[in-house]
Amino acid sequence: MTETKVASAQQLDRIGRIAALRVKPGWVVGLGSGKAALAFVRALADRVRKEGLQITGVPTSELTAAVARQGSIHLATLDTVDRIDLDVDGADEVTPQLHLLKGGGGNLLREKVIASISESLIIVVGEEKLTPRLGERFPVFVEVVQFAMPTVQRRLIAMGAASADPRPDKNGGIFLTDNGNPLLHAYFSPDHPMMQNLDGLDAAIHAIPGAVETGLFASYASEVIVAMLDGSVDLLTRASRRRLEPSAAVD
Repeated sequence: MTETKVASAQQLDRIGRIAALRVKPGWVVGLGSGKAALAFVRALADRVRKEGLQITGVPTSELTAAVARQGSIHLATLDTVDRIDLDVDGADEVTPQLHLLKGGGGNLLREKVIASISESLIIVVGEEKLTPRLGERFPVFVEVVQFAMPTVQRRLIAMGAASADPRPDKNGGIFLTDNGNPLLHAYFSPDHPMMQNLDGLDAAIHAIPGAVETGLFASYASEVIVAMLDGSVDLLTRASRRRLEPSAAVD
């Protein structure tokens, strides 16, 4: 089996720096989760340190919050923030229409809440995350209330999922999100009719009592900054794709 090539840490740092340059003084910024998003957080912290940039961050995970604090980024919660100027996050799959599948890091609920109140969502990913359609390599992640998990599993399978098993943790138990909830991996074939109507699938899963949130982010992203495997950087919007930076050695 051919091993999938992935963007290097240096390439992710590069797109993290590009995204960090989009942030303006005084902004409230959503701080996403995952390797690429954490590269953005570190680049933003570098601007705070070197430029004295005054911004407020709202993290989407406990790990992101810890990295932001280490970088002296001022943090706030939704108790005091009702809108976000810019959210920068990662994704597990991105289609040409900028539909997203998220949840591999286990933070989809907080990520969707932050994205829902953001003026703009920029996604930072390596080229390996690009796909013609969702579900090619990842399941639909579904955060659930633990009490209702068996019922939600049965309903997902009745809807057409080949399986809907809980994610295990490193000790062989059930993985729990930062919210204390299990995460189901619902495997729908990309050809399944439900996957042709992402908003409909999202709504159908939300209609299951005990299903808290899904990793389907249809039409949330405004731009995607991609670390291409040849060392270049592409910028994707719903209308176009262009080279943002040419291939170059990463310093």
